[in-house]
Amino acid sequence: MKLGLQVWGSEGDVAPFTALAAGLVDAGHEVRLVVTDNLGRDYSRLARRFGFEMDVVAAPKMPSAEETERIWREIIDTRDPLRQIGLILKYGFDPVIEEMYAAAKELCARSDAVVGHFFLFPLAVAAEKAGVPIATLNVVHNCIPSRFMYPAGLPNLGRWSYPFGWGLIRLSVNRLFLRRANALRTREGLKAQTDVMRETWAAERLNLIAVSQSICKRPPDWEERHQVSGFLFPPAVLHADDLPAGLEDFLNDGPPPVYFTFGSLMPSTLDHIEETVSIWRDAVRMTGCRAILQVPRSDLSASASEPGEFLVARTPYLRVFPRCGMIVHHGGSGTTQSTLRAGKPSVIVAHIADQFFWGAELERMGVAGRTLRRKGLRAKALAREIRRVLAEPGMGERAGEIARRMAQEDGVRTAVELIEKRLLRRG
Repeated sequence: MKLGLQVWGSEGDVAPFTALAAGLVDAGHEVRLVVTDNLGRDYSRLARRFGFEMDVVAAPKMPSAEETERIWREIIDTRDPLRQIGLILKYGFDPVIEEMYAAAKELCARSDAVVGHFFLFPLAVAAEKAGVPIATLNVVHNCIPSRFMYPAGLPNLGRWSYPFGWGLIRLSVNRLFLRRANALRTREGLKAQTDVMRETWAAERLNLIAVSQSICKRPPDWEERHQVSGFLFPPAVLHADDLPAGLEDFLNDGPPPVYFTFGSLMPSTLDHIEETVSIWRDAVRMTGCRAILQVPRSDLSASASEPGEFLVARTPYLRVFPRCGMIVHHGGSGTTQSTLRAGKPSVIVAHIADQFFWGAELERMGVAGRTLRRKGLRAKALAREIRRVLAEPGMGERAGEIARRMAQEDGVRTAVELIEKRLLRRG
């Protein structure tokens, strides 16, 4: 079959789609992936390596590095997660809706079925207009209401309060997102929708949740269309890169280090990098741990290493995380699940939206210290949580048990089978 995939967002959004594309090709399908990466990352080598076609819809270009920094600060300084999402949509999604819709129409015209990131209502509109079956893919499991699941971001007053909490979230999400989706739908002659979480973010035939089943136990009141595939672990080639020169010796030269990364949530402006690295280094000195600091610069000479630390621009997490003592990270879906797959506990420094939810999830599972907020982050608080995690062996043991369960999962294969059975109506 000819299958079309379309995704918008960060590397953590795109990686599950590259993994799924590779899995669908391996199952004998022709696959085309349309990517809008908000930082313009290049995934063409994956397309060549795994045999799928790829088109790029460029993300909006900022007029200057200063404007990019201003927008980033505005998002981080906003305490309301829904307002953060609104700002992300304003600056990173709205300006390319028409381009993404044009690509979606072309994708539907050449595909037997399509799979889209749950935010991508332009693809849903194009699929409905073309009469092409569509599945949605969620990279987090807090967008589907349930009587058995605590609505993230609200006080947990007990299960009796969950329906009321979900009602409040539903109102807020609809106020933020519904007008955007309906503006395109009504323009294209389609019926307006009334509920984002039930309609816009979840396709009727299949809504995949790309989260490990060790993390997300499927609630009994979810509709059949909501299926937990497991973590769509990125293709192995992403993790097969050589280690940076000298890192192997550093890893062998002492106790397991603490790995620090804020992933794509760390802009590349030098002032901001220096601010963040200074916080990390102060926390390292306070704890006395060894550290690997991931700094998003091709030239790391501007932040020369200090004793007991090693600077990297990027590493293959699959190879490095298992050799670390713990991971300090931003709480993105992909990084969070990669830490668990490596069997390591975390300290999450949440920047935006669903990262606070991931922090709460890891705390619930007993594999992380208290979730910190990037805005106002202080080295003293970060050091306190690092010491807490390193001093509690139970966290590492619990993370190791989750890793053993995740090793038995094959999220990509499960997702492919669900697509074939529920979307393509095979078997």
